[in-house]
Amino acid sequence: MLQLIKLELKKGRLTSYLWGALIAYLCIAGAMSVIYFADPANLEDPSFRSQAEMLSMIDLLVRATFIVYASVLLSKLIISEFKDKTIALLFAYPVNRKKLIFAKLAMVFVWTFVNVIVANLLVGGLFIGINSIWGYLSDPLQTEMLLQHGLTVFMQAFGAAGMCLLPLVAGLRNKSVPTTIVSSIVIVMIVCSNNLGFSLSSILAIPLSLSVLGILITYLSFRKIDQMDVA
Repeated sequence: MLQLIKLELKKGRLTSYLWGALIAYLCIAGAMSVIYFADPANLEDPSFRSQAEMLSMIDLLVRATFIVYASVLLSKLIISEFKDKTIALLFAYPVNRKKLIFAKLAMVFVWTFVNVIVANLLVGGLFIGINSIWGYLSDPLQTEMLLQHGLTVFMQAFGAAGMCLLPLVAGLRNKSVPTTIVSSIVIVMIVCSNNLGFSLSSILAIPLSLSVLGILITYLSFRKIDQMDVA
C-alpha cells in the first residue's frame, strides 16, 4: 500500500501538492488578516472576542479550505480517470484494484489530516504572534486552553479527512468533476458556516459522524471494484 502511495505521489508530482498546500496556507492567513484587522472597527459585533475564539475561527477556515482542496485532489486522482477511462489502463497492471483505489483514498485522507493540523499550527502561531504585538485581544494565553484547542484540532482534522470523501460518492455517480467540487462546497457551507458565532462543526459528534459515514460509504462504493466494468 505504501509503495502504491509513493507511486501516486511521483505520478502526481509531489511538489505540485506542496505548492498547492502552501498557497492554501497563504489564502487562509490572508483571510484571517482581513478579519483580524477589520474587527477593531466593529466593536459591537466582532468576529471573535478572545484568542480561543480566534483560533477556532482559524480552524474553521482551515477545514473549509482543505475539504474543498481534497475534492480537487479526488477529482484528479479518481473521478477524471474514471471519466477518461484511463483507470482501465491502470487496472491492467497485476495489482489488486482495491489496493490501487484505496491507496489513492488513503493518500487524500492523510494529506487532508496532516494539512489541517499543520495549517492550524502555522496560521494559529502566526496570529498569536501578531496579537502579542497589536494586542487587539487582551485575554491571557493559557496553556490549558492551548491543549484543549490542540485536542479539538486533532479530532476535527480526522473529521475533515473523512468528510472530504463524501463528495467523491456524489461525483462518482456521474463521473463528474464539477459535481465533486460543488458537493464539497455544499458540505462546507452546511457544516463549517459560522452563524452568529455557531457552526455545526463545533459539535464534535457531527464532523466525526460524517467522517465515519464518508469512510463507510466510500468503502461500500469500491468494495466490488474487482467486478466493475470500467472499459
